[in-house]
Amino acid sequence: MKEAKGTLDLDVCAPLNKSALLHEASAESVAAGNAVTVLTYLHGVKEAQMVIDEIQEEGFDIDLIELRSLKPLDMESIIKSLERTNKVAILDESTKSGGIGATVSARISEECFDLLDAPVKRLCMDDAPVPYASTMEVAVVKRGSDLVQGVFDLATGQY
Repeated sequence: MKEAKGTLDLDVCAPLNKSALLHEASAESVAAGNAVTVLTYLHGVKEAQMVIDEIQEEGFDIDLIELRSLKPLDMESIIKSLERTNKVAILDESTKSGGIGATVSARISEECFDLLDAPVKRLCMDDAPVPYASTMEVAVVKRGSDLVQGVFDLATGQY
């Protein structure tokens, strides 16, 4: 992550309790039911941005939302996107149990159940210790390729 570079808007004070919509799915993909809301943070943002073109080449698209605050969680932005896509994937660096994705998934299931056409797709690590060696960490932390497969699964009804 330390090699990641991006733009920074100077002299702009971003609200700390709002998410950022980094990519909006096309109206065509939304109308066809081929759009998925993707929620992520930190390293997952870069991973998701790197595979947007690949997702679009497969005939799908995503609303990419960066969760910049987890408490409070910006449910307003999540609901607005889910009203368009009706499907959500959470790209998460933590483990399946007790992780950030679990909390976000629970909130969506409790507050947005009627908006969902598919179960919440959580792309997170298995419940196991995180390896110290970075070469081993690559095997357990979910990456952009996992997101491509998750979007495909949700959009085609293969839960």
